[in-house]
Amino acid sequence: MFGINFFLISEIINVSVDTVLNTALFFTLSIIIIFLYIVKKLKIISHLKETISNLNGSLERLDQQAKIILKSDMDVKIYQQEIEDRANKLNLLRKFISSSLHLLSAEELFFKIDNNLIQKFGFKKGLLISSPDLEQIYQTGFKPEEVKAVSDIVFKNKNYLKEKNIITPESEICKTLSSKLNTKNILICPIKTENKIYSIFVLAELASSKFIRETTKNSFLILCMYLAKCLSNIDLFEQIYKTKEDLENKIKTRTKELAKSLQKVETISKTKSDFISSVSHELRTPLTSVKGFSSLLAEEKFGKLPDKAKDRLAKVVKNVDKLMDIVNTLLDISRIESGKIEINIIPCDIVPLINNVAGFFEPQSQSQNIEITIDTPEKLFVYMDKNLIERVLINILNNAIKFTPEAGKIKISCKDDAKKAIISIADTGFGMSQDDLDKIFQEFYRVKSMEKKAIEGSGLGLSLVKRIIDSHKEKIWVESEVGKGTSFFFTLEKKKNE
Repeated sequence: MFGINFFLISEIINVSVDTVLNTALFFTLSIIIIFLYIVKKLKIISHLKETISNLNGSLERLDQQAKIILKSDMDVKIYQQEIEDRANKLNLLRKFISSSLHLLSAEELFFKIDNNLIQKFGFKKGLLISSPDLEQIYQTGFKPEEVKAVSDIVFKNKNYLKEKNIITPESEICKTLSSKLNTKNILICPIKTENKIYSIFVLAELASSKFIRETTKNSFLILCMYLAKCLSNIDLFEQIYKTKEDLENKIKTRTKELAKSLQKVETISKTKSDFISSVSHELRTPLTSVKGFSSLLAEEKFGKLPDKAKDRLAKVVKNVDKLMDIVNTLLDISRIESGKIEINIIPCDIVPLINNVAGFFEPQSQSQNIEITIDTPEKLFVYMDKNLIERVLINILNNAIKFTPEAGKIKISCKDDAKKAIISIADTGFGMSQDDLDKIFQEFYRVKSMEKKAIEGSGLGLSLVKRIIDSHKEKIWVESEVGKGTSFFFTLEKKKNE
């Protein structure tokens, strides 16, 4: 029994040990598992803390970026507002300028300044006063005492205003006015040029914004500068207009005086022409009789005459011929001047006419050993009175031979110049001074030649030439130099090619 109990006890003990061992092992394993779990959780918690820390950093960065974005957005909005404000101001200036460019009076220009313009500049009050009398031109929103306060300040600081383009709220003038106008937002701009202040423009009390933008200041300055330029141009226009009126009045007066003088000249000229015509007619009859009887006596139709009497009669006949030539020339001049001579201008070839006139003077030129050359095209049709132009060529060529010494040269030329033909007769004679050139076409004027004093002539040939060319409505002129010869030029209209 004892043995059984011992065995039982032993079994019980064995079972208890195993149980204890198993329990200890279980608890150990549990502790290990719990430890590992806790370690794992701690790692997770550490990772989460790190993640949270990173998230907090990200949130802070996002917050900073959001603040930057918000600030940038506000800056963009402010910049956008400034751009819109600048665009609006530029559009306002453009409309004002385009609507006032044509104005030519200060009253019409200032009439363009109205309440709408002041409001678009963002102000409630606007005042425009003239200088130097400080009279009110325009105002909106200003009380009478405020207008007086502005005028007093302007009067005291007129020299300062001459030096400034625009006066802003920071200036002493605006600070002084701010208490009187109950606002710190004041702009003053003198409308001026370098030498003159036309008026003073004042804006006061902003309508909505709290401060005056730079765009507003610049736009207001541009407006005042434009007004100053307009007023300067208006002054200049008025001066020019007044000068024009004075000049027109003077021109009218002088025109009337000239018309009277011209009428007197025409009357005198007509009287002179009538007188010359009458005298010439009166002289022609007795001269014709003298010439006829002298010729008969010289031909001894009434009997033999002594040689001395013959010589004297020959001189009489020669001088009578000269007088007849002068009388005929005077008659021609008076007829051309009075329009009594019939002028038949038709297309004619001038080349044969030049050749015929040159041939007519060939004996005279050969006797003086003067070479005459002709440079013309084969044909040149011009509008002319053939008989009158023949006299022009004869008179000019006759003069050229008279004033050209022996062994000299004379050249007759024709040139085409657009619609005109230019005929020239050039010689290598004694030439003329400038004083002679200015008087060469005057009646009875004769060139004084130092080399050849005994040149005969009446001084009427070139005067007749000038009147013939004038009757063709063409031009004649002379080029000459003392000692180097003279060239006469005149134009005739060419016939158009059909």
